[in-house]
Amino acid sequence: MSKDVALRQHDPRDAAAVTVIARDTKLEGLLAGSGAVRLEGSVKGTVQLTAPLEVAEGATLEGEVHATVVQVSGSITGNINATARVELLASASVRGDVTTPALHVVEGAKLEGRVVMRADRGAPSLAGTPNKT
Repeated sequence: MSKDVALRQHDPRDAAAVTVIARDTKLEGLLAGSGAVRLEGSVKGTVQLTAPLEVAEGATLEGEVHATVVQVSGSITGNINATARVELLASASVRGDVTTPALHVVEGAKLEGRVVMRADRGAPSLAGTPNKT
């Protein structure tokens, strides 16, 4: 392997970028983007991502969430809408409705709200399919 190829493989610009909202950081307003976000501090407002959101243990989010994947170890007060899946880990606390095609809840996680599981918009619906018996 040439030196140029080895250097390019370890170039941090090639790695997927993750925005970190650090512990002791508070953000109010709209958080929007197309890159992954790891929340370690607190956000009060709407989160609109076309990427994953991770809410770390000890982090708090108050507001609506729209993302592809939402992984929660911290606390969310507000509705969650995920296009791929929602994961509630053992230390998670969610107060709000969850809309997602897939939900994974680890024992110990707390959820107060309704869960609506919908197929991805691109997936074919089984409703209206004739029953062949």
